[in-house]
Amino acid sequence: MYPVLSNTFRTQRNLLDTLFGDEFFNVETSNVIDDYSVRANVSTSDEEYRIDVVAPGLAKEDMAVKVDYNQLRVSYDNENTDKTERVYYRSFSRFWKLPSDADATTIRADYKQGILSVFVPRETPASNSITIDIK
Repeated sequence: MYPVLSNTFRTQRNLLDTLFGDEFFNVETSNVIDDYSVRANVSTSDEEYRIDVVAPGLAKEDMAVKVDYNQLRVSYDNENTDKTERVYYRSFSRFWKLPSDADATTIRADYKQGILSVFVPRETPASNSITIDIK
């Protein structure tokens, strides 16, 4: 769409590769996780809310599910060293505001086959009308 801009970027990239070498820009994207690369699906039923976070290849020991100030937080933190002794940090966090009928005290989570499923039970809402006996 913008060939001049594209060609200019390519020329600048080649110049930078020449000055700094290929290794300077060679970042392994497989070790980069951010909030936008972690997909989640939220569904609801009469009994509960369900959040499925797609996180294949991540260790469940490094994952955390926490509720603070009526917000559900799913996060992952890991530090790893490769063969060349480079340290890689992998982390992400996702937040969801819990609805008023969510029961935060009985939340449960399962991690199976690369999917973290968080189940948030719904409280039965109190009736808006109350019948009062007259004495």
